[in-house]
Formats: sequence, C-alpha cells, structure tokens
Amino acid sequence: MKTKAVIIGFSHMHVNEVALYISERNDMKLVAVADAPSGIAEIPPFRYTPEWNKQNVRDNYCSNIYDDYKKMLDEEKPDIAFILTENIQKPDVVEECAKRGINVSIEKPIAVSLDEAKRIKESVDKYGIEAVVNWPVVWREYVHRMKNAIDSGIIGKPIKLRYINGHTGPLGKGAKHRGVAANVDKMSDSDRGKTWWHSEAHGGGVYLDIACYGCFFSDWFMGDDARGVISMGANLNTPFGDTDDNFAATIRYDDRLSVIEGTWTTPRAVIPSGPMVIGTEGVIMCTGGAENMPDVKAYDIYGNEIEIPSIDFGEEFKNMPCQYMYSKNNGVPIYEMLTLDKNMKVMAMLDAAIRSSKSGKEEDICG
Repeated sequence: MKTKAVIIGFSHMHVNEVALYISERNDMKLVAVADAPSGIAEIPPFRYTPEWNKQNVRDNYCSNIYDDYKKMLDEEKPDIAFILTENIQKPDVVEECAKRGINVSIEKPIAVSLDEAKRIKESVDKYGIEAVVNWPVVWREYVHRMKNAIDSGIIGKPIKLRYINGHTGPLGKGAKHRGVAANVDKMSDSDRGKTWWHSEAHGGGVYLDIACYGCFFSDWFMGDDARGVISMGANLNTPFGDTDDNFAATIRYDDRLSVIEGTWTTPRAVIPSGPMVIGTEGVIMCTGGAENMPDVKAYDIYGNEIEIPSIDFGEEFKNMPCQYMYSKNNGVPIYEMLTLDKNMKVMAMLDAAIRSSKSGKEEDICG
C-alpha cells in the first residue's frame, strides 16, 4: 500500500520540487493539497508566488485541491503532511496534523523563533507523531563528502567554519528554483513588497532564509555546543520590505568559531558559496559556486592539495520523500540532521543570531 502524502501551503517555492519528488516515488502518493491562507496581500500569480505555485502543482502533480487544509486532513487521513507554509504558520499547522496523528515534514527552518519551535516540539511530543525537517543541502553528495573528510581528520581539528551564501532574493532578478525550469517573472518592487518574504510578521527576511543554513552547517560540521552569537543585519537594497536583506554573524564555541554571511543582493553564480572549514592541518572548501558544478577541494597548510575520500551516497539521500520512505521501508532512523531534536539546536543558534541583530550585543544560545 502506498504511503498517503498531502501538501499544506504554497507559500514556499520549494513546494514545486517537493511535489515533483513525491510524484517520482512508486510507494508514495500525493493524494491532496491545500493552502493555509494567512491574510497577506494578494498579487498577480507571478512565477514562484503562492497562486502560481498552486496552479503548477495542480497542473502537474495533483488536481485534488482543498480550500480548507483541516478538512483535507480529516477526509484524506494522510500518513504524512509536507508543510510549505509561511514560517509564522508552522506551529499551528503542525499542531493540527499532530492532533490527527499525522506525521509531518517541515520545510526549513522549523519556525521563526525558538519559542515557536518549542510549540512545535510540544505538539509532536504530546501526540507522538514523527516530525522531520527538510534541508535541501542534505541532498548534495559533495556536502556529505566534505563532512566525511572533516571527520576523517585530513585537515586536523576543525577550528573555524566560514559560510557565505546569496541570491537576489527569493523573488529577485533571475531567481530560479528547483522543480521549475524557468526564472521568476519580472516583478515590481511594489509587488515583491507585498509578498511574505519581505514581511517580518510573516517570517520573511534573510535570517530565516539564509542564516538558517549557516547555523545548520555550524551544527553539522562544528558541533552543537556553541555558546553565543553576535550578529548584524541590515536592509540595504529592499526598502519596500521591513526585513533585513543582508547579515553577518559570528558563532562562538569555547575553542572554535563559525563566521556566516548571507545576502539578497548578489546571486550565487558570482559568490563562492558553500561552507569552508579551516583546521589545524589544512582547509577544505566548496568550489564552483552553488550553480556552477559545485565540488570540494582540500589543502594542507603548505598549499598542497589533499585527496578527499569518496563516499557511498545512496538513493535515500536524493530528497526528503526518498529519505522518509527509506526510513519506513527499512526500519532505520531518519538521518540525524533532519530530526526535530537536532533542529531544535539549530533553531536555538538561529534564534540567538536574530536576537543579537536586534540587541546589538552577543546573545547566549539557549537550550
């Protein structure tokens, strides 16, 4: 019997690739989809905006669309719900799924703050469902090769992580997202300013879009015992919104640190994006940029290139539906970095970064 999946929310453009990946499985079926309206201003259906995403999913993957996601949950009784709402809506949607005993896959990051993430965990624990968090970087072979190389000790003890990533904004000039072949439609600043991405009240902004990745890599590569974060954000190029569009942050450990940066003003094609880890005996880094045949290179402290071991990278790391079904079909745990417990630690780091950007001082990472 196929696992019954539903999608809740069309706000995140990742909905297009999630729907595609579900459709590629022969043991999972997308039985229905529904939006979770939030009251944000409606604009024409430009590519990657909620109404366009909804139509794309309807035309290509599932025509069974509900106006009320709660009704959908009651009538379809799915095994898992993929949540791609605005960030601010996630705790309420997770609670509705949990009350019905429905597992959830939450698009990264899990919430807008640590307090909101705790609401999610309370619902998950109370009703005993499984919650996983979809991080697109986990589906990249070269990132796992990098992690394996660091753990093997080829660069010595890791002491500093540097991460930078950028694009022109989720709906900015030339934006393109997996699952759809074309770039975003040309939009006016006025229309972009009406989207949730540029509204702090709805969980928009560069911190929740990009800083979350830096926190994720810091936890994954450097450990989860970080102490504090000092951060600065600014709105440098999107005055039509009230969110930061650039940031820089330093994450402090007792004996190592992470420096993370993000921008909505410069595309990845011209930024050497991805993590770099400096060790006591060398350095390992992503090369090529996120959209230009990314790879990994390592060098010793004298500048000599170090061979990076190959890894086995199975189909279970192709995407979240593959990972979820691999776990269910084989009775094995979900990959640790996708678990809710691990993501509570990532969220604590991100929460400290956001608080620091407002307070102007280092903020402790709270558990």
